[in-house]
Amino acid sequence: MHTPPHIQGWCPGAWQPMASGDGLVLRVRPPLGRLTVAQARRLARLAWVHGNGALELSSRANVQLRGIAPGRHAAVLRALAAVGLLDADAGRERRRNLVIDPLCRPQEAVHALGQALQQALDAAEDLAGLPAKFGWSVEGAPGRLAGVSADIRLQRTSTGWLVQPDGRQQALAVAVADASQAVAAGLALARWFAGQASLRRAQGLRPGRMAAVAAQLQPPPGLDWVETEAPAHGEGPAPGAVPDVGWLLGAPLGRLPAVALARLVRALPEQAFLRVTPWRMLLVEDENAEAGAALPCWWAAAGLDNAADWITHAHDPRLRVSACTGAPGCTQALGSTQSLALELAPQVPHGAHLHVTGCAKGCARQAPATVVLRAEGEDEGEGPVYSVVRHGRAGDRAQEQRTLASVRDNPGLLFSKE
Repeated sequence: MHTPPHIQGWCPGAWQPMASGDGLVLRVRPPLGRLTVAQARRLARLAWVHGNGALELSSRANVQLRGIAPGRHAAVLRALAAVGLLDADAGRERRRNLVIDPLCRPQEAVHALGQALQQALDAAEDLAGLPAKFGWSVEGAPGRLAGVSADIRLQRTSTGWLVQPDGRQQALAVAVADASQAVAAGLALARWFAGQASLRRAQGLRPGRMAAVAAQLQPPPGLDWVETEAPAHGEGPAPGAVPDVGWLLGAPLGRLPAVALARLVRALPEQAFLRVTPWRMLLVEDENAEAGAALPCWWAAAGLDNAADWITHAHDPRLRVSACTGAPGCTQALGSTQSLALELAPQVPHGAHLHVTGCAKGCARQAPATVVLRAEGEDEGEGPVYSVVRHGRAGDRAQEQRTLASVRDNPGLLFSKE
């Protein structure tokens, strides 16, 4: 019953939205992963007026709007441009596929390097041949973004920067005194890969990603490979205070009602900033945040006690589940996903993760999960059917199939073999 999905090979942007079962899907890439209060307010209004009334926080630290009618796309673009959330053109937007460490501190100089990289990518028209999903990450410490997909990682260390292409357990050592060297090294790697991608296209092949060809890569002149350790992939930090950085606020399944975001920004000082994270959370910047300290004065007015909209406790079971859009919002999905994930969340053991997907692509989660429920459509007389993948990804081989009714009758069986 496993039906291979159609792989688009690109992700939606603001200039190039993607048609889905509920209208256009439009993805906004906040500069350096940060939003001003005015920008967050504008996104909430756009979701309410032009979209389906909710915003989605993606695993690339983007903000996604769904349900936009094609005739309203131009109005949305104008509104985004008015608050600095629109690139000059689709090419620049595609190249700026950059995830900035949301937990970085000022002394780590992550935003300064990210700004330099962002400006370099904006001007690098010779990188137009990179695959649409080619991505970057900038980390204040190695491992913070270990679970985030990136073709090139720029990582701060105690002695400098490491520039690491995906697919190698080695990285380029770059002197800390000049962050521009890190940017230059990263661009050199990207240009090499753009050439490889062009060759593969000329051969009638998909360009692929850096990991597939990194073994052939040589370091740029004057730099040598240095051995690094592969960091362990985790589920990301828990909601709550991040000392000296701010407050992490989770959204169930990464989906946040527009009215909830609007209420949050009304309660914040106008000069406040929000960071969008790849863990489907927002971080409200607050250098006075401390674990165990009193909640900030804006907490209650922001509506953060409303558990239906927000996840603010580390032990909330909804942190142990994820789900894609599912049917009917996605035309490729073979069943519903989100309501089932939330229904099963209390049954997921501590330390485990359940991912519910409408097809085998794994758009909403690339990392393995303890259990994956993959919709397979309906079986005559049995109702909806889901394949069960253990310790794998959405597209991996399933160990068994179960009807929706049997999953609901005894959800504990999903994890009984763990």
